[in-house]
Amino acid sequence: MAPLLLLITTLAIVLASSAQATPACPPTTIFTTELDHLDGYRVFVSLDGDSAIEPLRIDARRVPMLNTGKVLKLLTLPGPGARPSEIVVGPPNVELPLHPAPVREMFILLGGSFTLRTARQSIAMVPGSVLLFDDVGARLGHGGHIGPCGYISLSIAP
Repeated sequence: MAPLLLLITTLAIVLASSAQATPACPPTTIFTTELDHLDGYRVFVSLDGDSAIEPLRIDARRVPMLNTGKVLKLLTLPGPGARPSEIVVGPPNVELPLHPAPVREMFILLGGSFTLRTARQSIAMVPGSVLLFDDVGARLGHGGHIGPCGYISLSIAP
């Protein structure tokens, strides 16, 4: 009986440790909701006219999220234009109230999940989903629910 008890105890320990090692929200992209900055490289034209490379770091700025008490992280991507493109990191389990889009924008879900809602319909979004927010000035607008793992998106001003 003792060897059987030892085997069961060992199996229980192995299963418990493997369950703890599995993250609750596995990455669905190279980004995770823990993203606080991007590290990369900038290729530019140097003084001699040739291409050169230098390190690039983009830190997230934190902004309040629509009366939810949560914080949204924005990583502004370099580029011309009045409104830059951004990588947006949405916190998990947030219910967003209906609101019109403040500006027209393209939203590409890179990871996580988001359920988009309007007064009339609801659409579950998964990585790869694309939205064009074109409801600037709407009476009720759109809202939704950010899933249990948050989301990572690319926001582009068209």
